[in-house]
Formats: sequence, structure tokens, C-alpha cells
Amino acid sequence: MTLRFIIGRAGTGKTRACLDAVRQELLSRPAGPPLILLVPEQASFQTEYALAATAGVKGFIRAQVLSFRRLAFRVLQEVGGAARSHISELGKRMVLRRLLEQRRGELRVFGRSANQPGFVDTLARTLGEMKTYCVFPDGLAIGAGTLRDAGGNSLLVDKLEDLRLMYSELEACLDGRFVDPDDYLNLLAGRLGDSSSVRGAEVWVDGFTGFTPQEYRVLAALMCVAERVNVTLCAGLVELNACFDETDLFYPLKETYDNLCEIAARERVTVERPQALDGKTPCRFQNKSIARLEKYFFHHPATPDNSAGDGVLLAAAANRRAELEGLAREITRLCRDRGYRYRDIVVLTRDLESYAHLVSTVFEDHGIPVFIDRKRPVMSHPLVELVRSALEVVVKDWAYDPVFRFLKTDLAPLAREEVDLLENYVLAHGIRGSRWIDKEPWVYRRRLTLGEDLEISQAESRELDEINRIRRQAAMALSGFHRAVRAAGCVRETTVALFNLLAGLEVPEILESWSRKAEAEGRLEVAREHSQVWSGLIALMDQIVEVLGDEVLKPEEYAMVMDAGFESMRLGLIPPGLDQVVVGSLERSRSPEARVSFIVGVSESVLPARMAGQGILSEAERDKLQVVGLRLAPGAHRKVFDEQYLVYVALTRAAERLVLSYPLADDEGGAIMPSPVIARVKELLPRVEERVWPVEPNVAMAEDLEFITNPGRSLSYLAAQLREAKAGRPINPLWWDVYSWFVRGVQREKCERTLSGLFFSNREGRLAGGVSRLLYGRPLKTSISSVERFRACPFAHFLSQGLRLQERAIFKLGSPDMGQFFHAALKLFGDRIKEQGMDWGELDRKECRKMAGEVVDYLAPRLQSEILLSTARQRYLTGKLKRTVQRAVLVLSEHSRRGKFRPVGLELAFGPEGSLPAMSFSLSDGSEMVVSGRIDRIDAAPAETGVYLRVIDYKSGRVTINLSDIFNGLKLQLLAYLDVAARQALRLVGGPGLPGAILYFSLDDPLIKTSGEVLPEEELEKRILKEMKMKGMVLADPAVVRMMDSGLVGTSDLIPVQFKKDGDFTAHSAVLTEEQFKLLRAYLHLQLISAGNDIVSGVVNIAPYRQEKLRSCQYCIFQPVCQFDLLMEGNTYRLIRHEKDDIIWSKLAELIRGEDGE
Repeated sequence: MTLRFIIGRAGTGKTRACLDAVRQELLSRPAGPPLILLVPEQASFQTEYALAATAGVKGFIRAQVLSFRRLAFRVLQEVGGAARSHISELGKRMVLRRLLEQRRGELRVFGRSANQPGFVDTLARTLGEMKTYCVFPDGLAIGAGTLRDAGGNSLLVDKLEDLRLMYSELEACLDGRFVDPDDYLNLLAGRLGDSSSVRGAEVWVDGFTGFTPQEYRVLAALMCVAERVNVTLCAGLVELNACFDETDLFYPLKETYDNLCEIAARERVTVERPQALDGKTPCRFQNKSIARLEKYFFHHPATPDNSAGDGVLLAAAANRRAELEGLAREITRLCRDRGYRYRDIVVLTRDLESYAHLVSTVFEDHGIPVFIDRKRPVMSHPLVELVRSALEVVVKDWAYDPVFRFLKTDLAPLAREEVDLLENYVLAHGIRGSRWIDKEPWVYRRRLTLGEDLEISQAESRELDEINRIRRQAAMALSGFHRAVRAAGCVRETTVALFNLLAGLEVPEILESWSRKAEAEGRLEVAREHSQVWSGLIALMDQIVEVLGDEVLKPEEYAMVMDAGFESMRLGLIPPGLDQVVVGSLERSRSPEARVSFIVGVSESVLPARMAGQGILSEAERDKLQVVGLRLAPGAHRKVFDEQYLVYVALTRAAERLVLSYPLADDEGGAIMPSPVIARVKELLPRVEERVWPVEPNVAMAEDLEFITNPGRSLSYLAAQLREAKAGRPINPLWWDVYSWFVRGVQREKCERTLSGLFFSNREGRLAGGVSRLLYGRPLKTSISSVERFRACPFAHFLSQGLRLQERAIFKLGSPDMGQFFHAALKLFGDRIKEQGMDWGELDRKECRKMAGEVVDYLAPRLQSEILLSTARQRYLTGKLKRTVQRAVLVLSEHSRRGKFRPVGLELAFGPEGSLPAMSFSLSDGSEMVVSGRIDRIDAAPAETGVYLRVIDYKSGRVTINLSDIFNGLKLQLLAYLDVAARQALRLVGGPGLPGAILYFSLDDPLIKTSGEVLPEEELEKRILKEMKMKGMVLADPAVVRMMDSGLVGTSDLIPVQFKKDGDFTAHSAVLTEEQFKLLRAYLHLQLISAGNDIVSGVVNIAPYRQEKLRSCQYCIFQPVCQFDLLMEGNTYRLIRHEKDDIIWSKLAELIRGEDGE
């Protein structure tokens, strides 16, 4: 029984010596004693593959490649000790959380931290560390006593007492029930002597820089039962025989060497003469520059070598994305032009999390096969989402979000189209809670509005039948689970309910089919991921039942336990192929056979990394514990020195070529400094090649050639270069050759599709006549608001009226709903006044409020599927609506009291379905244009000269109108309503009608700003009236104005009119003469006919307007469709300039005269 060291610095062939020794044994004695290669967990696959690929070895039984934990499992299976269930990390955390609650009163420090997020995880890691370093509860008690006797830190003593208590309680809880994986190595050390599979074996221990106390105990036991234990150390004889302090590069290896020699002496094991490989075997480094870095990087002083530098590249890039793009181009070049295989290349980094997501995307773009060596999280897997959402459905009682997350996993029994249809219906009607499991079918009407016909059409009936079929199928899968979880008496029953749900959905079979499909498509990682997630979930459920089976947890607590389990679950995948680039972290990945090594992210504070202390014990407390004999893992201070060994590893992975790259900026554009490693490499190799990996090709031929890698990526670069050429900027002639290659080869079609964007102008031509007819029909049926939308932007009109696109209906009270409610309320209020034979002007304030409140109470349940009764917030909003309606009727009543105008029509519809005939016009193609609409209110007042008409349009926001809006066709409603009222005056008022006013009435309950004083009610009402003054245009006749505001002197607080002292109108008055009204009505007809002609002729151009600060795109819901962009060719606003009214009147008169002249 002997111990032998195989020593040599990086690249001297230590791993190869182990494999050769095993090979010789296998060839000379195929049935001899066991041969064990003991390696780190993450290196086991590579080592086993390397052994199987060793020349002459066609198969083996003697040799085994194992990690420490795998060796423990093998031995305990053989000699006993593995029968008990092992407890997972989640299981330990569940036990610790329960113990913290039970022992809270006894804890001196942890009682205050027990409920803090992450504390249980920190405690579990600390206890695991203590097991790994063979620190037991008795040792903690002794250490606490020693510190207390010495008058040490009382906080540290209290922490040790709490740790001792939790440690002891955890051990007592697990005793006889579970095996803690952290105890495997201690169990292994105690039972190795009983194992026949290890006795007499020869063991090679390779790939370690140091060992934990647990591992030292195993090695000690191995020395006593194995024929020989060989340990490789990455250091030479000189380093191992020197005296170092902890700042030296090889200090950890010297410490390991001394510890093993001490163990051998204690166990009376002979230490053989080391097998020193320095200079005796072919060196890994076939490049003298890399060899120089290995030898002198940490040697000071070192003379620069002006003859070296080949084979080492320093590359800077603008950011991480550009860094990986440059790296991918370099890999492609090496494999294409230099004969390398992908498996010869390794990419390493100290910050894998910052690069992993980019690596997958960039390497896929370049067609480079890649394996990212890391444990993968499972939170985004459909199975995990299915479980989490199913539990959330129970916790949140059928809330919208978890239900549809469940249905969209593709594991539920619905097709995606069915889920979409159901989701649209649920969103439109705010369905949640017990309504999902109603026995009665859903008959909620889609966007049921006030005054809508209550009869259900056949099409709507068929749609409801389909919705209910899909709903029943969706609810069937979840309702049984919901009931079972609610009725569960313990964790075991809840877990059984969850398993039954998965079995009922046939989840294992679906995952198996997914795996087979992925495997057939060559996506081996994805195929293995599906099977591993299912196995992991079953193991998690088993663990929960074993640890918490008889406990009672609320559904939300059970869901939290499952979430914690999923967060700790990681998938460990082996490389699915043999010829691929391996990307990994410096501290984890092993790549002994790499010919080319790329080290990315060589930035300050990344390599070497900046260490920060964390956990229950501070750095100073760890130092004090070491003084009293409680040695734990190295703290941040020691890890700083260990980082230099990772730098050594980074520089010595490659045999032939080393590339060190670094970004100059982070994702937010902040500057990043290169690592001191870069400066040291430059110092040692003054002739080292330095490059900047550009984001895009430059004009220089040499740089542009690098961008021509594979067809897909080169096509992307070609598009960018041709865009430069199109803009008149010079490009490398090489890109015209690339273009010629694409258009003449098999990639022609793909090239045409990609490059079509270069000549894209965001413009729409006219629709063909037949298309326009199919979309709009003949006659052309439209409304005033549709014409206004057409004048604002023809393309928006085409999308809304032609294609009938609309936003997804959501169960919420939006502006259209509010406007509809106000219109209905004021109509109903007016109808009730009329029914009771009352006059608006005779209503007192109390009666107005009472009647308005009754109207709102009546209408609230009828608005959009009872939305105003659905939540406390909506019920509060009902009160606000009530106050707004009350304020509106009070103001309208004041108008009636002070004027002679009285309503003759409320919510009067004109058109085929209305009580008044439509506006009708003949278009240039011989077809007819029929314009319909609804007039909110028409008032009339008789006078000696005739009956004057006033049209009022209710608006829920502040709206104004001016001559420019009418001239440009942006606001035609009021004018059109006046025209309809005047033409139908005989029907409305029994005789000719004269224009009196066109007005907007803003529905609001305004807040009045004061300087802090309390206003008298009379003054307050005056200010409110002023705030709610109607906006619009009034006939320039003082007599008619006083029919609207009888006592007017100066400025009216009801209408937009102001008198001078001489009785004339001021310039601020919005007044029009009767001739001007006539001119506007004639112009209205021209506008409508012109818009109709454009619509039927297929005008759909993207032409939004801009008027001072107002843009028609500002609130347009179709922006994602039209993609209007000022930077895109052909996209400009129609600028509507402000013109004086006199100029507009002249233009109007000229247009009308020209029309009459024709």
C-alpha cells in the first residue's frame, strides 16, 4: 500500500500518464484487480471518453471512472448504507424551516432572521460546509466554550450556539430516516475497509488542486485498502519542495502535497518517489508563446521576449455581442482554413452567466455546434409551468393568468387555436373564479352595450356553443384537481392529487413523444431535457412526501415548497455530440485536449474576480474559528489568491493557440476596463497580435474577409453593406462579389427575400377597384366619424373600416364605454322629463340630483356585462359617474333656465336604421354614398324669423373646434348633424330650421383650484359653469345668442360668446354669420363626396397629419401595423399649417364658386 505523486506543471501530461498507466494495466492484465480513476464530477464524462478512445483499449471491466460521490454510492451499495432514502437539498431546507419555527424561542441570533428571504438557504449552505469540513455539533459547542472563556465576541458565541442547536436538531430529525448526501463521504471513509471492489485496487486521483477534510478522510481510507494511490498535482518538484506563503501561485498544491504526506505518515503508508514529468514527456504546448506564458506569467521579474508572440491573440470588441461575433468568425476561420475540428476548441470564461444566452444565439447564427457546460435551470420548461400554474389556479381561485398559463403549456388537452378563442372570450367578459365551473353554459354577450338588441344571432349562438365546449374541456382537467387539493388533509394527499392530474393529462406520454421528435430532429439536448425534467419532478414529489407527508400545508404553502424545489432543480446534461465547441466556466470545466482556447470576458474585476464575503459567518469570524480549531472553507481573502490559479488555468488550456478577448462596454454602454492579465501578456510578449473585432465590416479588405463565414451570416452583413452603398457611402468591392455569388447560386431566393428590405418604402398603393368594392360594398355605407378618420389617415381608415381590425376586447371600462354610458344616461334623463311633462328649466337642484342618481343606478348593471358591479374599484367608479351625470344635468338645466332653446331630439339616429333619413351623395363612379350617424341632442327655439336649431354633441373630454379643423376634414360631425337637422326641420319642428349653434358639451365634474380659501356655494357654482362652458360656433346674431343666455352682459359662462360694451361681438367670440353657416354646409358636402370618391377608388396611403404639436399617430392603435417611421423613405407627415380664418374663408368661397361654376 503506497502513495505516489505524479507531478508536473500545466501541460506536462499528467492526465495522459494516468490514462497510459491504466491502458498498460488493461492490456497486460485484463482480469486483474480494480483500476479506479477518481476525478471531479464534471470531468467524469470526458475522462471516460478519453479512456475508451485510448489506442489499443477495445473494452474494459477492470477500470472505472468515478467521482468521490459516485465512489461512495458504489461502495455503500456493496457494503450497506445506501438503503435509506437520501434527502435532497430541498428536503433539508424544508426540515430546517420547520425546525426554525419550532425552536425560535431558543435561538439567540437566528430567531430574528428566520423569516427573512433566503435565510434558510444560507443556513443550509453553512451546515453543509461544516459537514464537508468535518465540523460537528460537539466541535461547535467546544469552540463556543473556548471563545466564551477567552472573553471572545459574544455575537460569534451566540451564532455558534444557534448553529450547534440547528445542526443537532437536523441530525436528530434525519437519523434513521434519511441519508444526507453531505454525509456520503464520511460514510464512505468508514466503510471502505469492508469493500472488496476497492481492496487491492490501484487508484489514480486526477484533476484536483485541493481536497476538503471529508475527501482527505476518503483518501486516507483508500491508502489503507488500495494497492497504490496515485495523486496528480499541477506543480513541479521545485514548487513542491519550496517554502511558500499563501500568496504564491502553487501554495494550494504545496498545501495538498504536505497534507497527503502527513496522512500517509499517520496511516503508515509508504510514499514512493514522485513521478516527475517536467521535461520527461512531450509538453502540451506546441506553441512557444503559450509555453512562455505558463513559465513566466507569475515569475517576477521576467525579461520580455521579442521573438515570441505567434499563436496568442488579444482581441477587443465594442461589447459582449460583438466579442462573441468576432469569436465565432475566428472559430469558423480556424475550422475552414486551418483544418481544426470544433472539438479541438474550447471557450472559457469567468462569468458564464453573462455570456451563456448570447453564445447560443451567436453560434447558431454562424452554424457552429456548441455545448454549454453548465447546469440548466428548469423554471421555463412546460412541465414546470404546468405544475406551478395548476397550483396557482387553486391558490388564486381560477384567476385569469394561471388558468391560461396552464392551458398554453401544450400539455393541456386543448389546441392553441381553441385556447386563443377561449382567452379572447374570457378577457372580454372578465370571467374568473367559480364561473369557470358553472353548470350553466356561459351566455355572456361580447361587448354588450346599452341599447343593444338582446336577441342572440345564430352566428353568436354557434360561437357560444364552441366556447362552452372548449371551456368544459379546459375546466374538466383542472376542476377535479382543484377539489382534491382543497379537500386534501395532508401533503401526501395533495401530492397524490398532483400526480393524478399529470397522469390524467398523459404528461409522461406527451413528454416522451416530444423527446422522440427532438431526437429525430437532431436536438439531443432538448430530448434529454424532457426526460430529465420528468424524472426530477417525480423525485421532488417523492422527497416532499417523505419529508412532509403527514403535515398539513395550505395550498399556497405547498405551492411555495414546489417553487423552492423547482428553483433548486438543475439539469446536468452530457455533450450530445463529439464534434462541437465546448463553452464553460474556468472554475468548473475541464478541457485537457484543447488545441485552441478562447478566454472571453478578460475584464477588470472579472478575471481575476473580485471576491466578497457572504453568509452567516464573516471573514473575521472565520479567522477566529480557525484559531480555536474549527477550520471551514477558505474565505474571500484566501479566494482572492486562489483566483490567480484560475488565471494560470486559463492561460495553459491550449496546446497551439490562445485567444484572450474583452469587451470595452457593458450592455448599458458603460465603459469596461481590460483585466491586468492583458497588460501582463503584452509585457511578456511585446510582439503579441492585437486586434479589434468590429461590429460591422469596414472598408479594409483584410477585415471584410473575416465577415464572410457562412451563407446565413454573410447575407446579413451583405444587406448592411448594400444599405451603405445605397446611401452613397463607399463599401469594399468584395461585397459586390458576395452579392454576385448569392444571386447566381442556390441561395438566390433567400437573398432576394433578405435584400428586399433595402428597396422597401413604407407606402401603400391604391386598391384595385374590385378589392375596394368587396371591402366597402356598394353603396358605400359610412359614417361621419369614419370620414374624419379617413381624412386623418387613409391607411388607418382602411384598417378599421376596410379590414375591420380592432383591438382585443378587454373587460375594462374605457373611454368609449364611459362616453356610451353618459350618452345613455342623458337620453334616459331627458326621456323621463318628457314622460313626466316637466321642463328642463323648471328642475331644481335637488330634483336634478335625485333623478340623475336613479338613472345611473338603473343603467349601471346594464353596461358591458355588469362591469360597474364587478369590483370595489368599479363600484367606486359608479359613484364618480353618478356625480358627473348629476353635474351635467345641472348645467344643462341652467342652460334651459337662462335660455329658450329646448330639446326636440335626443340620441337621434339618421340612416337606414334611424328615425331620420341618411345623408346620400352620388359618387364619380356612379355609385351612391350613404352616410349615417347619431345626433346626441338637437335643441330648438322659435323666433319671429323662424325656428333656430342648436346641435349639441356630448364629449367625455375637453374638445374644441375651429375653422381649420373643418377645412381639413378633421372635425365634420357637428356640421353634418346641423345639416341633417336643418334638412329634416319640418319633421323635427314643423317648419324650416335656421342654424343657431353647433356646440360640444364636455361631460365632467371639474375640480376648482383655489388659493386655500373656502368658496361660497354661489361662487363655486359660477366657477364650475365657467369650466363647463360649451365650445363650438354660434350664430352671430345677438338676439339668438340671448335666446341661449338671456341675461348675458359681457362674457357668457355658458357659450363661447363675449359682447363688447357697444353690444358687438369681441374677436374672441366663436360666431358665424348665416351665410358662413351656409358656406360651411356646402363645403361639408364637397368634403364628404371627395372622401367617398377617394375611398371607392382605393386610396389607402399611409398619410397621417401633423398639426402643431398634435399628430394623428399619437394615439393610433394601428401603429404596429403601419410601422410609420420618419426615418423610413416615403414616410412623412401631412403638415397642416395654421392659417388665419380670413384666408380659409376665401379658399372656401373659391371652392364653392368653382363647384357651382361646373
